[in-house]
Amino acid sequence: MQKEITHVWQFRHPPEIVWEYLTNSDLIALWLMPNDFKPIAGHQFMFKVPPVPALDFDGLVYCKVLEIKPPERLSYSWKYGPEKAKSEWIP
Repeated sequence: MQKEITHVWQFRHPPEIVWEYLTNSDLIALWLMPNDFKPIAGHQFMFKVPPVPALDFDGLVYCKVLEIKPPERLSYSWKYGPEKAKSEWIP
């Protein structure tokens, strides 16, 4: 069973400004988490936060850019936790 979450937001800014905040690693870190994101399809990157041992969370979120179509579409996957090594990327 494939799970998908889709969010749609309206911003009162030109698409190019919003796109910059979604695809620039330093700007992503300001509103989400520190990361090593690059706007390249297939790029694997990580979000990094402090670990939470009680939840068996090492603080690393493994991600992969699935699709990028500037400035209209950005899709990436997330996986974390003890099962991350066994899981597959969702296309």
